[in-house]
Amino acid sequence: MRKFRYWLLNTFCKNELLEIHDHYSRKVKQIEYDTNKKNQDIDIVHRILSEKNKVIVGEADNKNGEHVFVVQHVYGNSIDFMLYSSRYKDVCNHPRIMATYNNFYDGKPYVKIEDILVEDNNVGNGSILMPFFIEYCKRFTDAKKITGWLSSVDSGHFDRSTHFYKKHGFEVGLNEEGDSGGIEYQLREVSV
Repeated sequence: MRKFRYWLLNTFCKNELLEIHDHYSRKVKQIEYDTNKKNQDIDIVHRILSEKNKVIVGEADNKNGEHVFVVQHVYGNSIDFMLYSSRYKDVCNHPRIMATYNNFYDGKPYVKIEDILVEDNNVGNGSILMPFFIEYCKRFTDAKKITGWLSSVDSGHFDRSTHFYKKHGFEVGLNEEGDSGGIEYQLREVSV
């Protein structure tokens, strides 16, 4: 009887059985893929939390579809915001905004962007970081503005840098030669 049932199913329902098998095989592969990604995220979170003075303040997907964690590292006057992901593992390859808080007792404290390091251009990593950085400066400092320089070293991509800063509400000014300049973002009204 058992052989007969097997023959019957195999003869008359073979295509349906193969479709069901393929459907569930795809589902199992998707579940394995999703589980692997979640395990990678757990490993990244564990690594971040094991590092001193680092806090996860957000997460997003960049234009490459890569899941990234926004990490804040504040130590002394240094303010760093960086991205962690399965791709950005090494200490020196995290996309980041590096800044310092400055207060020279003149009543005009400010935050200066020292550098923005990118690992990949045009994938939105800087646009993920900048709102978190600006929000931190507004909420947790008494700075009146964020400042920075566009160095002549970066003059080859000033158009991209200018677009980036203006998109995030910065005023951008270049010198007459167009090979260096400054940026400024008003955080608060400056009393005169």
